[in-house]
Amino acid sequence: MTTSEIEDLLMPATYGRHLTRLFEPARLLAGTGLTEQDLHDPTRRITVRQALQYIRNTMALAPAPDWYLAWAGTLADHFHGPISIALVSAPTLGDGLDAFLRYFPGRVPYLHMQGHSAGDTHVCELTPLIELDEAKPVLIETPLIVLLQHLHTVYGVDLAEARIELDYSPTPHAASYPRYFRSPVQFSAHRNVLVVPSAWRALRNLDYHESTWSHALARCEATLSSSSERTTLGAVRDYLGHAFEIANRRRALPTLDEVAAHLHVTPRTLIRRLRSLGTTYQDIMDGFLRVRAAELLANDRTKIKEVAAALGFHNPANFGKAFKRWYGVSPGGFRARQCSGAVPLDEARD
Repeated sequence: MTTSEIEDLLMPATYGRHLTRLFEPARLLAGTGLTEQDLHDPTRRITVRQALQYIRNTMALAPAPDWYLAWAGTLADHFHGPISIALVSAPTLGDGLDAFLRYFPGRVPYLHMQGHSAGDTHVCELTPLIELDEAKPVLIETPLIVLLQHLHTVYGVDLAEARIELDYSPTPHAASYPRYFRSPVQFSAHRNVLVVPSAWRALRNLDYHESTWSHALARCEATLSSSSERTTLGAVRDYLGHAFEIANRRRALPTLDEVAAHLHVTPRTLIRRLRSLGTTYQDIMDGFLRVRAAELLANDRTKIKEVAAALGFHNPANFGKAFKRWYGVSPGGFRARQCSGAVPLDEARD
């Protein structure tokens, strides 16, 4: 999928306004077709293509490749309008996380975000909707740092108990990550996630205010992206996530017709909306199963045939064939590599 295929996914021009305090505005905006005045107009909308060009310009102007790590740490709790208010006024840590994952993509429409529980951990996953190329570390890591800062500041949790997984190779400035993340960071993983203990979700927010929380949620709902295509894509992934939350050995894979019915659209409409984003239901299902399979295999107490059944493969041999197509290695070989501390082969990824 290319950026041009989702140019209708608009975002506020104020997304980049804060960076004009760090870099020369004219050079930041080169090639975007935007003016500095545009960035100060809250009603001005910009395309994803313009936003990504802005980020590339920022990277070229930055004095050091890790500049964004320190910058991201200054954004928590005061940069994202009603989203920030929802975070700091949520009843519990879990409520705040759920609100962030639901509403933050409205500001970064090239990412889909969702959360799900996996045993005694809760996984917050960030999935690019387009190829981000060299801008990927900036765009993936910035919201993760914002989340970590919030968890530490509002709830005082020990971030060493959380972990970050990134699906790309170590960056040239990887040695500086402990200073900014304060959580273990694993590169060359099969996903981009923040993993926290499930028990954290129940932590109460001492600054919870029901009226402030309700008002913030209402404002967040009002500012959700108007793109039916992007909203549909997120809804499909959320449906799949919920469908696989509870282990079920008799589960059949959700069909396109079932998902369409759940979203109250016709199968043809669902196919058309996904096609406009350069994807298909089968591609989405394949990607979901690929990531979920690796997560389940990480628990060496679960038999491979049980993993297969949990993902809707009633014939373990079919699961083995699919897994080898995804990772270039058998499920048993993948688990052995994980147990030995090796990372999945880069060339085995899609």
